[in-house]
Amino acid sequence: LAHADPASELPAGMLALGGSFRVKGPSGEREIAVEDFYTGLFGTALEGDEMLVEVEIPTMAPNTGWAFQEVSRRHGDFALAGIAAAVTVDEEGRCKTSRIALFGVGDAPVMAREAGALLEGQRPTPEAIREAAQAAAQRDVDPPADIHASADYRRSLVEVLVRRALPIALERAGAHHLR
Repeated sequence: LAHADPASELPAGMLALGGSFRVKGPSGEREIAVEDFYTGLFGTALEGDEMLVEVEIPTMAPNTGWAFQEVSRRHGDFALAGIAAAVTVDEEGRCKTSRIALFGVGDAPVMAREAGALLEGQRPTPEAIREAAQAAAQRDVDPPADIHASADYRRSLVEVLVRRALPIALERAGAHHLR
């Protein structure tokens, strides 16, 4: 977690779940929200004399589901792109909260805020999921190109992964009408 590799799964999982980190150093302890912890390529909010000593993951609310998907060239390789998502639905099946974290597509894990905002308050129809996936790919990320994948390919992976992961998370949350 403190290594902050942008292709690592665990930071994105923490971002999707809304966790926090307790860090300790000579000047004392402090808590850092996951949204504030990752600062860039292999960068964190840790000071040079601090160390990560505890991870806190909040208990998931009722009617919350999660999903995780990633694509790599070979098993065990770093991810070209991935998603960790957690969604909560209300009694009528509308999306109350949507936390979509993407990895392998930036200098740090990326919260797909526009994609999540499109779902919140809505019934998670296939069309709504498609729109959220397009928003994630086109507006929430600015993926790098490297020897493994072009930026356009990573964008297309984001769209596919969001379209695959959200129905799984929503079904786990109790939105069974999707299938």
